[in-house]
Amino acid sequence: MQKTYYAGQDVDAPCGRCGGETRHQVLTVTNGVPDRLICGNCRSVHKFRVAKPEPLPRAPRIPAAAKAGGPRPGSLVSQFQQVLTQEQGGAKARPYRVSEPWPEGAWMDHPSFGLGRVQRKMGKKVDVLFKDGLKTLVSA
Repeated sequence: MQKTYYAGQDVDAPCGRCGGETRHQVLTVTNGVPDRLICGNCRSVHKFRVAKPEPLPRAPRIPAAAKAGGPRPGSLVSQFQQVLTQEQGGAKARPYRVSEPWPEGAWMDHPSFGLGRVQRKMGKKVDVLFKDGLKTLVSA
């Protein structure tokens, strides 16, 4: 059932000038809906604005500290790490140095990219597969 209004009726409505919901008087009505109102406090004339609906309750946020702690199980990063550790099979990963030669299949521990495996050697460059993707690095 829709409420009908009439000129001269008192209604509670938000007032932009007063900054809150105050008592207003209806000045003009079109099809049963107020067009213009006059504020009882500040006497400003403005359009009728329907009250905003209540916002839906939000789900509680998870603190960033609770999210941290490594990749989630089942994510691509964790799957990549599982495959790498299975493939590595106990081989030692050497720390990355530009001065060292890196043969194909060698495991390296890069300070920025982490654990990776040399996929291809091209002269003084090597393609290494890390969890972030394929990276080209300099080799001796």
